[in-house]
Parts: sequence; structure tokens; C-alpha cells
Amino acid sequence: MKKPLYLLIGVLHAMPLVAADPASAPAVVTKEADLVVVRLKPEAEQRLRMKVVPVESRRVPDVRVYPGLVVRTLAAGSTVAPQLGGTLDEFLRLAELQIQADDRVRQAQVQEDVARIAFKRAEKLLGSESGSARQVDEARAALGLAESALQTARSQRALLGGSALDPSSAGRHWVRVAIPSSEAALSRGASEAKVGHLGTARLETSARRIPGPPTANSLANAVDAYFELPDESPFKAGERVAVEIPLEKASRSATVVPFNAVLRDFHGGEWIYERTGAHAYTRRRVQVARIHGTDAVLESGPPVGAMVVTDGSAELFGTEFMTGK
Repeated sequence: MKKPLYLLIGVLHAMPLVAADPASAPAVVTKEADLVVVRLKPEAEQRLRMKVVPVESRRVPDVRVYPGLVVRTLAAGSTVAPQLGGTLDEFLRLAELQIQADDRVRQAQVQEDVARIAFKRAEKLLGSESGSARQVDEARAALGLAESALQTARSQRALLGGSALDPSSAGRHWVRVAIPSSEAALSRGASEAKVGHLGTARLETSARRIPGPPTANSLANAVDAYFELPDESPFKAGERVAVEIPLEKASRSATVVPFNAVLRDFHGGEWIYERTGAHAYTRRRVQVARIHGTDAVLESGPPVGAMVVTDGSAELFGTEFMTGK
């Protein structure tokens, strides 16, 4: 027989509520309006080795972040190199052009061999008084044309780089960046850029600027800049990346905090913990504009001079959300 609902509610109200003793807890979490304050005991602070630093205002180089494409070059050390962006169509098209160019080189080589044999035969006939000087001149001219055709075929093949079918013939991995023409002059003096995966705030891979092919996109009104990635970089040909390029002789005053002071929640929100009193730490939302070295440049956040937690911030986060030890 089912019990009436009001009887169950009465039983639940009659059950005693057992609460933990606040005095025995190492930390107490209280909410004041929209702020979340974590209060630690002195011994808990010592155990966590808490470290706080002030928010600073500092001049940092001004930068621009552009989308880039990782390409694989097929001619090492060349300013004009064929590039593979990772797509199958690009690979097949380049391989087809290389096979056709190799065939033209072989044909020109055969014609040059035949012309050389004919020239030597004409010289022998002239020496044995069985030929004429005219035949020698004609054979010499044919040999010159064949040599010129062979040289042209080889030069055309060299423009296509190493074989796309042979991975060992590839050059290096480059990043091709389309920079708007209006901003090209600002970043022309940059000799290095920072490269990272899309969606990451910290771009850690350094790439060296190189004199790549003079390419541009007239429809997008952009010019291409090329940066060479180190051998140990994690990027693959065809991958879209973010490229941070410093502007020439440009800097601005910005609010910065150490990068390890910034925490991110499950939804991507960015937070820091500010010390707002004795053993009291308030979680505040920040917005990181970019990463400069070991510092996070803030778009919004606490004022200059506020004391924020670096060492121990992750433990505070875990204490607040009951994910720590």
C-alpha cells in the first residue's frame, strides 16, 4: 500500500540535519553577493605555500594575431619553392606536374645524346674526307639546340622542387600568413613570430621569418609572409594555426599578471584569486587578451596594485569546488 505524499514529507522534515563543524574545516567558503570568498586558516596557507604578487602596469610590445597555414616545402633553402598544404588535390596535382616535367627532361636528354653522336660522326667523316664542313656545322647547331632544350627542361623541373612521392626530399615546414596590405608595413621588421594552435591563449612555438615566395592575394588585399617552423614543432602540413607577429617599434601600457595566476573553468571562463583580507581570497573574473612571455596581458580584471595568488591558486579553486584533496 502506497503511503500518502504528505506523510513522506513529514518524515523528511523530521529527519535531523547533520552539519560539519566549521571550526574543524581548513577552509570556509562564503558568498557575498556575486563574489566568492575563500577563508583559509594560517596553517592551511603555510601548507599550500601561498604566494601573492601585485597586478602591474607594464609596457608590452604591440602585436597582431593572424591566421596562418602550415605548408610543407619541396625545395630547401629556396625563396621560390612549391608548397603542399596537406590536401590530396594539391598533392596529386603537384605529383602529376613533376612526372610530366621528368618526362620532358628524359626526352631532352635523349635528343641531346642523339645530337652529340651525330656531331661526332660528322667530325669523323670530315677527318676522313668523306664529309663536309657544312655537315659538321649543321650537326654542331643541332647539338647546341638540344643542349639548350635540356637545360630549359631541367630548370623547369627544378622549379617544382623535390619529388612529392619521396618524403626525404622535402624541405622544411613553413607557416604562410596572409597579412592585410594596410598592416604589412607595421610588421615588416619582425624577424620572429609566435605560433600556436587555434583556440589556445598561449602561443609558444617560435618561428623565424624567411624570404619566401613573393605571393599575394589581390582579392583579399593581402600579402603573404613566411615563417619557418623548428624541426620539433607539433604542427602538420595543412593545419590552420594562430600567428602572433610583433609590430615594429610599437608598444603600449597594459595590465599584466603572471600566467600561472589565471585559472580556467569547465566553460572556458578565466579567473584569478585576489587577496582581499587576512587569510581571505576572492575569486574574480578576468579576460586575457594575450600571453606575453610568462605574463598574461589582461583585457579586464582587478586594478593595478591588487594582490593576486600565483602559487596555490589551483588549490583554492579545488577547495571552492570540492575537487581538491
